[in-house]
Amino acid sequence: MEEIQQRWLCGLSAPMVALNPGADYNEPAFYSAPQFIDLQCSWGINNRPQLLGMLERMTDNGHATHLANAYRSWQRCLPSEWQALLETLDTRERILHEFASRTYSGCGAGGIQAWDLGRMGFLLRCGVRNEWIDLCESLWLHSRLAVRAQYHYGSWFSYFNGFLAGRAFWGCLSSSEQTLAYELDRQGECSSSQRIAHGLNRNVPSFLADLPWHLDLNLPPRPASLEEFDWS
Repeated sequence: MEEIQQRWLCGLSAPMVALNPGADYNEPAFYSAPQFIDLQCSWGINNRPQLLGMLERMTDNGHATHLANAYRSWQRCLPSEWQALLETLDTRERILHEFASRTYSGCGAGGIQAWDLGRMGFLLRCGVRNEWIDLCESLWLHSRLAVRAQYHYGSWFSYFNGFLAGRAFWGCLSSSEQTLAYELDRQGECSSSQRIAHGLNRNVPSFLADLPWHLDLNLPPRPASLEEFDWS
């Protein structure tokens, strides 16, 4: 795979680079420093099987599934149909559907899928640094994330917006019905969300200068070491 294509794949987890000081946008192992990355505390991951298991579970069945119907409904409904739909929902689902309607213009029908894809790309890069997977394995697994990303989104802008919307949703998972709407509205003030947004705004224009969203990717073949990993 050409170097420019490898850098494109790294772009999928660019928001996680913006969040973590010292990380490198172009580094396949996330950090250029050789230190081991501790994923136990936040992810419960200590080895290769746990990394691949998380990837398999979260890529297509992560947080985005919670809002997928809301984004699809907003895309397809007439205004009168949307209002009728809202009236059939319980309080929590109505708030989440309204959140989807407010964020749709930024991320499109892909919704918050980028939140799951971007974090899985981050884990793959950490896996390379921790020597749980090699670069060839990471590139093939990244290529499967790329197929999904280019299917769901039409630009880096919508992809990154989907990531930020997903981070906002994730930040409110434990909120009660009484506080959910308020907490969703204030997620933009969260320090980590602001760090991501400011980091992307500062660094992505140069990082993405030669990385168009619709770059043709020469997807690599599945490595023999991943033949038992039943994931496409």
